[in-house]
Amino acid sequence: MTAPRHHVVIGDGATAAEFAGTAPLGAGDRLTVIGPQVAQLGRGLAYADHPPDRPWRFAYLLNSPAAAVDPDFADWLARHWDDVADKMTGRRPDWLGVGAGHIGVGDYDALFAPRAICGDYLRERTEAMLADLADRGVRIDRRAALGTDLARQGDGFRITVAGGEALLADTVDVATGGPAVQRFGSDEGETAFGALYGNEGAIARLLKPGQEIVCLGANAAMLDVLRFAQSVLGEDGVRLTAITASGLLPEPLIWTRPRRAPVVPVISGPFETADAFLSAIDTEIVRFRAQGATMAELRPGFKAWITEQGLEALLPPLEERRKLGDRLERRFRRGTHDSIADFQRLRRAGQVRLVQGRVTRVWARGTGEVEIRLDAPKQEIIAPLVVNCSGAGDQRAFDLMTTGLIRNGWLSLHAETGGIAVGAGLEANLPGLRYLSPAVTEIGDRVMPLPLYDLATLRDHVRRANGVP
Repeated sequence: MTAPRHHVVIGDGATAAEFAGTAPLGAGDRLTVIGPQVAQLGRGLAYADHPPDRPWRFAYLLNSPAAAVDPDFADWLARHWDDVADKMTGRRPDWLGVGAGHIGVGDYDALFAPRAICGDYLRERTEAMLADLADRGVRIDRRAALGTDLARQGDGFRITVAGGEALLADTVDVATGGPAVQRFGSDEGETAFGALYGNEGAIARLLKPGQEIVCLGANAAMLDVLRFAQSVLGEDGVRLTAITASGLLPEPLIWTRPRRAPVVPVISGPFETADAFLSAIDTEIVRFRAQGATMAELRPGFKAWITEQGLEALLPPLEERRKLGDRLERRFRRGTHDSIADFQRLRRAGQVRLVQGRVTRVWARGTGEVEIRLDAPKQEIIAPLVVNCSGAGDQRAFDLMTTGLIRNGWLSLHAETGGIAVGAGLEANLPGLRYLSPAVTEIGDRVMPLPLYDLATLRDHVRRANGVP
């Protein structure tokens, strides 16, 4: 008879929830999930909820239509529509008003739903999976704590959480999410520079109507800053500047009725260099654009094509595949239609602006303001409030747990790309330990063509690793 096994999952987001809910455990086994927000397992930072009195509670929206994120979520949204509509009535910005065309015909699949609402779906799904495990006789424990360190102990592991408590485990899955959250503030007090997520309260205290907010970056996070400001200040009080090296906004991924089919690229490979591969893709994108294709047809079409063909077959040299980094993703950047439309409308009204330039230095002045130095072209911007929306940037800004695993040599970090490589079954360099986060750029012998920020893709990798169809 096999001795009961203790399996630990570290993390509280959607990936951690999938590791936990599909863990290959049976009667008598024990599952422990560790994370600061483990009571809301499945949400993580991406789909977090906020207290009812926070005006930004439902401000942040998905980057893609609901059914593109998860068809099951779109079905859930339709079933729970009355409750969703009640929650969103009277909110600013007016999400229901923007989506009225889709709502009127029951096309909930096409809505860019609030991420907190998607979090409700993920929570319900997670609880159902855990209930199934419990019915099979698995003992489940949730520890609301931050995992800070992991060490080998015998054939198993010792996990240390904030406060010093230690737990022993036979096997461990680590899913602690993206790069470490950049705190908004400093040891000297609240400094007007930092990231948005997790720092909303500090930013709201500093934010004043008519005061300029400067965003470093013009991606999806910048669009969230815009919605945050709209919800806190009301539209008349918003003044926002977005600084971007490209000078471009993401493209909205809008679903039409009837839906148009994804594109089907016709590209002859293999290619010997990353540059040649990307050049062929650019040529094909231009061809599709001339035929009227939008991001709604381009992104899923090229993603399906690369998945079917296999990046290894299209671009055989491993070092060239590694050179892709996020260069392919940049060609298919998409953003929330609602927020992009608001940005363009407020831009015409003179309330927001897009500044092209490369940020070379950001520092806090003694006056409490933040100075930003740009190159190409050279200029300086001084602002009372600056939010870092530049994305992952240096992938080495990891959370404590991931940093420790890399330091111990249990995770492989590519010096040239800053990405993490794991085994074909998500194995780390230590038996019994697995890892998955958006920082992973290689799984087994496969280089990821697009960054792992897609909910469905992360879920599929976990399910395959756990042997779940």
